[in-house]
Amino acid sequence: MVARRVNYFFSEEELAFNDSLDAWEFLLRMGFQEHQLVREGNTIRLFCPLHKDHIRRSLIIYADKNQYRCQYQNCVGHKGGNLLEFYSAYTGVDVADAMQHIMSAASGGADSLIEQADKLIQEGSLVEALPILQKAVQADPDNEISRCRLAALYLELGDRDSGYNEYMKAAEHFGIRGDLDKMLNIYNILVIITPDDVAVRKQLATLYSRLKRAEDAVAQLKWVVDRHIRRGELGDAADICRRMINMCPDYPESHRILGEIFLKQGDYFQAADELQSAIVHYIRENNLTRAKQTVELGLRYMPGNLALKDMRTKIDQAIEFKKSLGEQHADEREREFEAWLADLKTSVGLMPGTGAAPAKGPTPPKPKPAKAVPAEEAPAPAPPAPAPPPSGPPSPADLPAAKRKPAAEEAVGELPEMAAMPKLDPNDPRIALCLNNLRDRTPEEIESLYQHLVSMFRDVQQSAKDGTISEFEAGVLLEFYAAFCLAFDSYRASTAPEQR
Repeated sequence: MVARRVNYFFSEEELAFNDSLDAWEFLLRMGFQEHQLVREGNTIRLFCPLHKDHIRRSLIIYADKNQYRCQYQNCVGHKGGNLLEFYSAYTGVDVADAMQHIMSAASGGADSLIEQADKLIQEGSLVEALPILQKAVQADPDNEISRCRLAALYLELGDRDSGYNEYMKAAEHFGIRGDLDKMLNIYNILVIITPDDVAVRKQLATLYSRLKRAEDAVAQLKWVVDRHIRRGELGDAADICRRMINMCPDYPESHRILGEIFLKQGDYFQAADELQSAIVHYIRENNLTRAKQTVELGLRYMPGNLALKDMRTKIDQAIEFKKSLGEQHADEREREFEAWLADLKTSVGLMPGTGAAPAKGPTPPKPKPAKAVPAEEAPAPAPPAPAPPPSGPPSPADLPAAKRKPAAEEAVGELPEMAAMPKLDPNDPRIALCLNNLRDRTPEEIESLYQHLVSMFRDVQQSAKDGTISEFEAGVLLEFYAAFCLAFDSYRASTAPEQR
């Protein structure tokens, strides 16, 4: 006896196999997490992975019948079917092969193939390992370890597009299951492969936002804004800037960039508002140099703006006052400058609690020009507790190329718990790929990419420590990081020969 389901006739063996499945355990083996599944009597509800529903649990599994159906009418799963059909629709495996794939995955077939491929890779037989990894992915399409290893092998063989596609599929599977940390690790690799991919940057920003890492999200969106501005897409750039401001209202660069966009568009009224906001937030961070640069930018276009003129006067006074304190004792010098800075912050609308002293605090003395020491001769004043700098190794602009450690040593030096960097062959294609992605970049873009990779290094360390990624996955990610560090050192040396 056979039954007909969606233009396919199931054999008695297939129907018996479908009936023998435990629906809950079957979903877990497919990779869904327990927190995503809701059991209600004989039904199990989950977010439908077929139309990528993230709003409501529209997919229903009828555990007593081992059937499924999506409530969304436009979904391919709306007509429903049995669990073999659901597996086919989700993984892309032909329904006729679904039972065999499920049995192979359950018996560890894919794992065995991965072991064979790894052995060949260790022996240096990369071409021979490729069809075996491809077969492992076909045997168990929702096994991200297989996909990630296949993606890495594609890249090692110089096939960037295939590697990119496999990583994208793995990231999508992680996202559907809600494994944001694993999804983040994949997108970190995608940034190395295609740093100019706007879609990847936006997705990465969304991930950081969902992980409550607003500053990292803004850093990715800033890269997107730069791309839009270069292409003359000022409207799109302004929209992204507004999104950045919503994520992190106190980040001054978002306001400054949006102000510059308004200047380019000739909207001086809104430009003045955004530039003034940027200046206020730079002052909050005690970054008087950047505040002065921003106020000068505004006055270049709007020389008669009284608010900007007033801000320039106050900022110039604060900078001069800081220089004039060179002869005093460090503690006294710091106290006086803190008082002056507090008064400046209060004058631009920063209230106590944002880095400013109470408005009723002591009035700082005026500078004494007679005792002032030229800036180049004055001892460096103690910093007035500035906002903490970004974590990680120094900026590429901080030190001459000849005086800096290799990038990998700088990162590992900051992270003593991390194992030593993987050793890569100097001819590894991933190094050439990363080096190519560094060419023709502005110093700001190089710095942005470098700091992102440092952040990635920390993410991998933490994920490996927490057990959210396997040792295998961590190894793949760290090899990419090692490739970037080697490429970065090569690029740094080639662009600064006079400093060697």
